[in-house]
Amino acid sequence: MAEVQETADAAIAESLDEEIAFIQAQSKYNLPISPITFSHKINQINPNLLVDILKSKRKLQAAAILSSRTSQSILTRLRNPNHPSPNTPTPTTSATSLTTQPSIPNDTNPLQTPSALLLATSKKQSVHNQECTYRACASITTFKIHDPDPHAVDGGSVLGIRIDVGSSGKFIRPYYIMLNKPYPGSNALRIHRHTVPPCIPIASFAARYLPPPSSSSSTQSTAAGETMKVGGRRGQDLTRFVRALRREVVQYHNRIVVIKALRKAFGLDEKVSAKGKGRERVLYDISAADAEAKQLRIEWVDGRIGRCVVGERGEMLKCVVIGEDGRDREMERRVLGGDRRMEGIATRLKEGRY
Repeated sequence: MAEVQETADAAIAESLDEEIAFIQAQSKYNLPISPITFSHKINQINPNLLVDILKSKRKLQAAAILSSRTSQSILTRLRNPNHPSPNTPTPTTSATSLTTQPSIPNDTNPLQTPSALLLATSKKQSVHNQECTYRACASITTFKIHDPDPHAVDGGSVLGIRIDVGSSGKFIRPYYIMLNKPYPGSNALRIHRHTVPPCIPIASFAARYLPPPSSSSSTQSTAAGETMKVGGRRGQDLTRFVRALRREVVQYHNRIVVIKALRKAFGLDEKVSAKGKGRERVLYDISAADAEAKQLRIEWVDGRIGRCVVGERGEMLKCVVIGEDGRDREMERRVLGGDRRMEGIATRLKEGRY
């Protein structure tokens, strides 16, 4: 009977594993859930992709479990066996009840690797949570660095600015701007080095918010780190410069993410054969038409080409679609219809004919 029960349990576990794998694949590839075509759909998907999906979901679930209050309470008792727990008896409890309490494993034993691994993973997760919270709340940070060049201006003192940006649910590599004070007798700042993408107009922001001081006007430093001219003219404003720069960087990455989402919605990045979905495609390509991704290029398989202008807030400002018979104004109205948001292009095009 025991062998029969183990076989049944194994069959149930295998069925659940297949169901989990299919649900994960369905959420990524929009596959219809049908018990009849379940195994057939699973066989059509690359096993390596299913493994990646399950690994990412397992990582997410593990992070959620380790961050829960119950798990933290258990981990606290593992770190400190003398730490009281809700189920731990009070000192007035009899000796008989104390002997019935389960012993807490000692992590100092090298043979008890599961508890040690759990504690190490929990510590890494706590550090990761703290880092994410800090980067989300303090997306702009400043620090001081020293230029080792003996001929550097201002004795090598450099002000560093770090800008954190999130994209697709994760933080990307931070951007750094370094400023120095090259003007004698003035606290005015100038950009020394930066890692901002070339498509971001950092030079125009610097000319607007960090203008160089004139030789005849005197300057004074404010508490906010800004340099204002005594004569009444507006001088440098470091706070507004950083805010405008970060806003432009965030908008740029948001547009890039939306373009990737549009390509995924129409299956433009999927590798299919001529006998597969390739014949069903109506859009040939969706891509950014300029480096700043403020213009969107849409190309249909029938030869029509559309060019759209995107505003600073992601709204569609203008759209022109030209085919063999001239402008396709119906398609232009469809692209610019609704809420005019860039994210809704796929929905508006799928409502009717492409």
